[in-house]
Order: sequence, then structure tokens, then C-alpha cells
Amino acid sequence: MSLPQPLKSIKALWAAASLALACAAPAAMAAYPEQPIRIIVPYTAGGSSDVIARAISDELTAELGQSVIVENRAGAGSMIGTAYVAAEKPDGYTLLLADVPFTIVPALYGERVKYDAAKDFAPISLLGLSPMYLFVTPTFKAKSVADLVEMAKAKPGSISIGSGGNGSLTHLMAELLMLNTGIKLVHIPYKGASAAANDLAGGQIETSFTTMPTASALYQGGKIRPLAVSSPQRQADTPDVPTFEEAGVPNMTVQSWWGLVAPAKTPAPVLARLNTAMEKVMQSPKVKSRLNGVGVNVPADTSAKALQVLLTADFARWQDVVKRAGVKFE
Repeated sequence: MSLPQPLKSIKALWAAASLALACAAPAAMAAYPEQPIRIIVPYTAGGSSDVIARAISDELTAELGQSVIVENRAGAGSMIGTAYVAAEKPDGYTLLLADVPFTIVPALYGERVKYDAAKDFAPISLLGLSPMYLFVTPTFKAKSVADLVEMAKAKPGSISIGSGGNGSLTHLMAELLMLNTGIKLVHIPYKGASAAANDLAGGQIETSFTTMPTASALYQGGKIRPLAVSSPQRQADTPDVPTFEEAGVPNMTVQSWWGLVAPAKTPAPVLARLNTAMEKVMQSPKVKSRLNGVGVNVPADTSAKALQVLLTADFARWQDVVKRAGVKFE
């Protein structure tokens, strides 16, 4: 039975409209970007995250043919800027420069966090890595991690370890060291890693985790001494410093990291365009030089997949450490 002519006409119009919409969507995606893109840095200007964002923004601007603007939205240990991006329209025009607190904050604050870091964002690119060093004062008797462990086991609670603050990576690294070795150190939190490093050099504390960029001047001046580094391999600029694995302490391969993410529902074609552009950006000698200048290593694999693997591992790691160490924030 054939349809009456009016119904046939309506059906034809619907088919034409559907086809037009189907064609329009890819066309719109192909035109991306049509306006400036913002990279939100959830910290004040001048820090490592800000430097990295500005380093990639220049190259990404050239690659995409649209301005890429860095905007600082600091506060609440990165939560304000992160929550802002999570709530933005997922169209590829508002991105987030994420770093370690992105995976630590959910473990520390749970339901008080106004976004789900694991579900509300899509990875774009892994930007850089920087290992943590365990430093001691030059006069400290321990010459190795094994010596430190032996001393700490002989007199539990007799050795202090400074950090950049409660809940910081340097704090959780101290907790991870204690969990992995069965020792008990006295945690002394500071308002920033630099303050802890300065007191370490002054002898007010005996040990502390930090990155080489933070401690470089003190290390070069012989005021602090590294026992081990948390990277998978020894670092070129400190070839005599063993990794924790070499020092006999497994599960300590942890690095500071930086990555670029977008709201989770950003269209796949837009994410693909950003992925491709960032692969080229991260191969730029200029970008590598600027990141190396602040102690950040550009990994061989900077893909979205590499970032997702890192995020998955970090979310699980810090949930486990916070739970086992009993780290609590009221």
C-alpha cells in the first residue's frame, strides 16, 4: 500500500533534514577551531604549570591557526580551576592544564570535590615528567636509602622528613616510603616545597622529597645530598644517584607530571584534532627546550593514551596510599 502524496512529501522532507544534519556535524567539526581556545591553569602565574602552559600555547596557536590563551584560575589547591573547566561547555574551547593534584585531590577530599576527575575529563596529551629526589642534610649519617631504613628501624620516630604541605606530592611520597619500608618518620609540613628544602639545608629537618628544579641551587651548592630518585632510570644530570628500585625499595617509581585535558563530552573529532596538533607541538625543539629549562622531561610518548594510562595508575595509587596511611583532612 502506497502512502498518500502529502505523507510522502513529509517523509521526504524529514529524510532531507536528517541528511543535512548528519552532513553539518562533520563539517562543523572539520572547521574547528573557529575561535580562540583557553587553557586554564588552576594556579597563579609563574609556577611550573603556568610556564608549561605558556610554552605549549605559542606552538599550539601556530598549529591550529587560532589564538590559544592561558588563563590562571587559582585557589583551593587547584580545585577552583579544575571545577571551572569541568562545568564549561565541552566544545574544545576550554582546556585544563592538569598536574599531580588532579589525581591526589579526589583521594584526599572524596565527595567534597565538586567534580569527578576520573570521569569528567578526556585526555589530550601528556606534556612532561619530573622525578622526585629524596634529599638529606650533608651531615646525615645515612649514605644510602638502606642506611636510612636501618637507622629509622633502630629508632622509630627519630628522623624527620619535611614536605611542601599536608596532602602534597612530597607528603604522600614520604607516606609511600614509610609504607614500602615499614619505617616511621616524623612528618613536618611546610608551606611549599622550597621552604622545606631551605630548612633541610639549614639542618632543621633531616630528610625531604622534592624535585631537582626546586632544590637545584642547594644541591649544586653542596647544602643537601640526594639518596635516590623516583624515576624509572637514573637521570642524566645526576648519574650517580640510584633509582629507588636500585636502592632496594620497589613501588617508588612516581613522578610529577603535567597533562592537557578537556571536558569529557568534547566531540571525538575535536579531541582527535587536538591530539594530532599536540603530537606535533610536543616534538618542537623550542617546547622541549623551554620545558627542560624548568626541569621537566618530555616523554617519548605524549599521546592521549599515555596520559590516560598515567592517570589511571595515579588515581589508584593515591587512593591506596591515603587509605593505608590514614591521611585525613577535616
